[in-house]
Amino acid sequence: MSNGGKVLVTGGKGFIGTHVVKALLDRGYTVTSYDQSNGYDILDVAKLEENIKWYKPEWIVHLAAQVYLGPSLRDPQKDAMTNIIGTLNVLEGARKYGCHLLLSSSGAVYGNNYQYPDPISPYGISKLTAEKYCQLYHKLYGLHTVIFRFSSVYGSGRAKTSVNLIVHKALKGEAITITGDGCQTRDFTHVRDVVDAILLAIEERLPSGIYDIGTGTSTSINELVTLIERLLGNKLEFQYIPQKTVGDPKRNELNVSKAARYGFKAKVSLQEGIKQLLEELKHEENLSH
Repeated sequence: MSNGGKVLVTGGKGFIGTHVVKALLDRGYTVTSYDQSNGYDILDVAKLEENIKWYKPEWIVHLAAQVYLGPSLRDPQKDAMTNIIGTLNVLEGARKYGCHLLLSSSGAVYGNNYQYPDPISPYGISKLTAEKYCQLYHKLYGLHTVIFRFSSVYGSGRAKTSVNLIVHKALKGEAITITGDGCQTRDFTHVRDVVDAILLAIEERLPSGIYDIGTGTSTSINELVTLIERLLGNKLEFQYIPQKTVGDPKRNELNVSKAARYGFKAKVSLQEGIKQLLEELKHEENLSH
């Protein structure tokens, strides 16, 4: 797809969506954001299809989702409605009006088994089911569907990730709470690399399929805290609390080899990403005083 084409981004006002929309606009694409904050809900089939029909996007980047473990445990029906039925609505719109579709999925589909999907939470199941619908639409209708599994995305503009929370508290000198023993690992991925992957999918038209998008390196929460201490040059106050929430994987590790074959490689190391985040948050703090 050449620059200047049309892209519809669901969840375009969210954390990743905001970065994606900006990057697309910077490259000359015409972009529309379909987001709840604008009164656009992916569960409203009539409004969704009306917008797709009117806008005629070449690509739909589907980022709108319920993205947290806790809410999926407290209200699995709502999680399923958003992530499964919402995705099915987007797929139907893409099928009817001939759009390519990119689905934002999650490493949560793996559960504790990073070799193949084995979800251990309602969130993981809802994202895996959304993937299955995308694969089915590709088989039945030839719909071009690219599925990206992201992991622990962090960066400017998102307060609720473990990375952003810890960095924010570290800067304020507040005590950091670590759930469990801190040995649980994640593939912390900078939002800039996520955006690069999405641009790659659109511009190089990646083949339909599932791709893990991350650094390929797993880091524990304890190692993350140590890195922040080193970058700040001082020891942090932290405490361990018992693991109470079920469904949270002990290990999260992505295999990025398939994406790498098509030219993707994460460019932002965790050290560089944390350093950048520290500088951004310091700047924000200075502006607020």
